[in-house]
Amino acid sequence: ANAPLRRDLVGRLAAYRSADVRARVPGVLQRRSYQEGSDVKEGQVLFEIDPAPLRAAAGEAQAALAQARANQANARAAAERARSLAPQKFISQSDLDNALAAERSADAAVQAAQASVESANINLGYATVRAPIAGRAGKQQVTEGALVGQGTATLLTTVDQIDPLYVNFTMGAAELDQVRAMQLERQGPVQVQVKLPDGSAYAHAGTLDFSGDTVDPETGAVSLRATLPNPDGRLLPGTY
Repeated sequence: ANAPLRRDLVGRLAAYRSADVRARVPGVLQRRSYQEGSDVKEGQVLFEIDPAPLRAAAGEAQAALAQARANQANARAAAERARSLAPQKFISQSDLDNALAAERSADAAVQAAQASVESANINLGYATVRAPIAGRAGKQQVTEGALVGQGTATLLTTVDQIDPLYVNFTMGAAELDQVRAMQLERQGPVQVQVKLPDGSAYAHAGTLDFSGDTVDPETGAVSLRATLPNPDGRLLPGTY
């Protein structure tokens, strides 16, 4: 009978995905809306930046759009009048050209004003800072009352997806060849059993992931990782 290939290795847990939560608009941080170290859902509100200046900017953009539309209506009326007078030669060609050019400029001004309104509304939406992914939300990096987003997108916190987790470890190149051969022989994934620091076996088996393997030129060892289910959030990133 073939004996199973078994290797005992030291690994370190890492988050499956880690997303920085940043202030994308300048303003004063008003409040934190989550509990540090708690699990949050994708799209959940984490922070509020003072929206008053952004709301005012959105109002100004809306007013500019209204003005641009009024100018557009006047320019269109003048252009229509010029078009109707042109066949009877009641208007000079230069006046007709000027009226049509003014109409085109007014149309372009409305488009620019609409873009400004959209941009202002997007910025106003960024005042409500939401979780980019579902996961464990970390420590608050900036206190309430601080000015954020000035020139750079200020880091507010980090959200780590911890189900599943990655297990990062190294293995000799020769051993890896044996594992690859075993995988081809079985035509299935190679399982990884995790032992916890207290010596007990973790309830869920992981699966070896060959997609991230790289060779360290100095040691000849291969960096590998396994994907490990963590449905109850018992394991945490950084644990050996």
